[in-house]
Amino acid sequence: MLAPEALSMAFVNAAPEYLVVLDEQSRIVFANNAFRTSFLFDAEPAGVDFFSLVDAVSIPRGTDALVRVRSGAPSRQVELFHHSAEGVIHPVHYLLCPMELDGHRLVAAVGRDKTPDLELLGEITKLNIELEKKRRELEDAYARMEQLAVTDQVTGLYNRHYFFTVVAHFYEEARRYGLPLSCLMVDVDYFKSINDHHGHMFGDQVLKAVADRLKANTRRSDVVARYGGEEFILVTPNTDIRTAHVLGERIRLSIEREPVIFGRAIANPTVSIGLSGTELIEKGPFEHVLDSADQALYNAKRGGRNRCEIFRPEASVTA
Repeated sequence: MLAPEALSMAFVNAAPEYLVVLDEQSRIVFANNAFRTSFLFDAEPAGVDFFSLVDAVSIPRGTDALVRVRSGAPSRQVELFHHSAEGVIHPVHYLLCPMELDGHRLVAAVGRDKTPDLELLGEITKLNIELEKKRRELEDAYARMEQLAVTDQVTGLYNRHYFFTVVAHFYEEARRYGLPLSCLMVDVDYFKSINDHHGHMFGDQVLKAVADRLKANTRRSDVVARYGGEEFILVTPNTDIRTAHVLGERIRLSIEREPVIFGRAIANPTVSIGLSGTELIEKGPFEHVLDSADQALYNAKRGGRNRCEIFRPEASVTA
């Protein structure tokens, strides 16, 4: 059977924690195999100044903790930094406890290397950063998908489906509270000839230019959409028909005055605009307002194009 002393020493040297005993001058009296291998590089520990093995930054913390233990504190915890043989700094969490042996007042230091914990924390942090990056990418992708679902890809305006979803709310509010709401139907004049003469790519540039000028001349509360083909639609809440006519003329002139240039191709597009609103269509669904604006647009085109016409109920025509 092994002697108790030999068994105790074997246990101490087999422990993965650092076990160190310091004298009153902070010199090492004993160090187990884990400490000797990591920080003494297997040299004889006896008589080595413990703080010669500690990083200068953490020496004041260590000496203060030792003073407190020697002054009667039952124990003290402190984190010190050691340099390994590879030059790597190891944070070690020590528990310092007073002890006496053969009349000598010693301090036992039990240390646990926190490097594996920090490495694990680093991996967790890295994983969290990657997960956050993926989350943002998914959110961006979802936002792009939502944007594609509600916008026209050529012009960047709302598409027809989403337009009706948004306008339904504004129209209901206008009817409920007796507020004016106006609708403008905008059609690019002779768009087919622009496409035939310059090609569809240039035609798309014309549509985009018209869309940009529509957005530039409207408020954030207005709803602008590509209705289909070369037609656009604009709904202006809290806007009477007279104000809407002023807006229509401003839009028409902004499009007429500035040519569209793409490469060597150039065109001077114009638009015809038909207006209607809740003042002219006193009841019924929004489709009645829309149909009347479409009739006004027909009158604008029949009247020579590049003009803005208000729906006249008494002279209603069928397009």
